[in-house]
Amino acid sequence: MNIVQWFQSVLVIFSLLFTSITGFFNGTNKDAQLLQEKTGGYMYGVCHPDENYERIDELGLGWVRFDIPYPYNADGSISNSYTEFKNRARGYADQGIKVLAITPYPRSYFDIGGFDPSTDENAERTKEIAVFLCNDLRDIISGIQITNEMGVTNFTYPLTMEQAAKFIGIQAEALSEVKGDLIIGYNSAGVMEELHYLMKPYLQYMDYVGVDLYYGTWYGGELHDYVSAVRKVNRITKKPIIVAEFGYISAGEPKSDAERAEILARYGYDSEAAARADIENFVAKLPDALKSHVYEEFPDPATWGDAVFEAMDKHFYCYLDESLTGIAHTPEGQAEFYSQLLPNLKKIDCLAGFFIFCWRDSPTCWYCGQSDCPYETAWGITDVNGNPKPAFYAIKDAMAAFKE
Repeated sequence: MNIVQWFQSVLVIFSLLFTSITGFFNGTNKDAQLLQEKTGGYMYGVCHPDENYERIDELGLGWVRFDIPYPYNADGSISNSYTEFKNRARGYADQGIKVLAITPYPRSYFDIGGFDPSTDENAERTKEIAVFLCNDLRDIISGIQITNEMGVTNFTYPLTMEQAAKFIGIQAEALSEVKGDLIIGYNSAGVMEELHYLMKPYLQYMDYVGVDLYYGTWYGGELHDYVSAVRKVNRITKKPIIVAEFGYISAGEPKSDAERAEILARYGYDSEAAARADIENFVAKLPDALKSHVYEEFPDPATWGDAVFEAMDKHFYCYLDESLTGIAHTPEGQAEFYSQLLPNLKKIDCLAGFFIFCWRDSPTCWYCGQSDCPYETAWGITDVNGNPKPAFYAIKDAMAAFKE
C-alpha cells in the first residue's frame, strides 16, 4: 500500500465511523436491517445482466436490475417488448435470482401513451399503469424502482425536476396500496439534493432510496466520497439506501489537442470555431445517435455548438479525463476499484445493498453510437463476448469474503 492509498483508507474509515454514529442517532441503521429482513438479506446485485445464470450465481449475486418497457402499444394492446421483459424476468426468477425492475421513463408516456404523466388531470392514468405493472409482475419480480435518475436531462425529458418528482410520487402512492411484499423506491444520479428534497412529501411511500455513484468516471472524486454520498442521501431522506448503480470504466484516457483536431478533421473542420460557424451542417454529419440527442434535448439551433462541445464533448471526442487517484482506467484498475471499494460499502450501516454497473461491455456507446467512446462501452465486468475480466474475479473474491 502506497501513501496515497493509505491516506484514502484513513478517509474511508473516518467516513464510516461518522456514518455509524449518525445512523445510531437517527435510527436509519435499524431501518436498513428491517429492509434486509424483507428482502431476504443484503442485496448483492448487478445491472443489465445477460442470461448466464451460472456466472451470476458464481459471483454470489442474488439480484439483477433492468428496465421495464412501457407495457402498451399506442392502441392500448400489450407490447411485444413488455412480453419479452416478462419472459426474461421470469427466467431469472425461476433460477432463484431476484429482479429489481425499473419502471418506464417519462418520455414513453408522452410518445406512446400520448399524455403527460405528471399532471393532476392524468394522475389516474399514471397510477393505473403503475398498479398494472405491480399486479402483473408481483410473482416474477421482488422490487420496483420508479423510473431512473430524474434530473439527468436525457432521462427526465420532457419533464422539469418538479414534474419529475411528482411523476415518481404519483406512482409511489398508488403502489404503496398494492405492493404486498415488493419493495418500492426511486433513485438519483449522484447525491442530487434537489430531487430528494422535492421527494419529501412522498418518502412515506418508499421502502428505500437509491443513489447512483460514479466517482472517478463521470465526475471527479475519491473512494471515500462513495461513503460520504451514501451518508448524505441517508441523512436527507431518513431512508435505507441502496447503491443502485456504481462502477469503474476499464478503458479511456484524455485526448490531446492533436487528437481532437484529427477528430474534427474527419467532419471537414479545422477548429471548433469553424464547426460552430457551420453548426447545422456540422450536426447533420454527427453519428445518428448523438445527432438525435442534439435535436431532441437542444431544440434551438443556437445552442447546438454548446451542446456538442460542452454538454456532449466527452461523447463527441470519446475521451475520459477523470479517475480515482492511483486507479487507472484499465482492466486491472477496474479490478482494483472493486477490491478496495466493496468491503467499505459493506460496512455502511444504512446501506441495504448495491448493484454493480454493469455485467457486460457493449460494442458501441448507446448514447453516441461510437465504438471508441469509453463512457458506455467499458463498464462491464465481462467483455463483449461475456468472458470474465479481472474485475469479475475481484468481485468474486470480495463476495466470498462477505459470506465467510
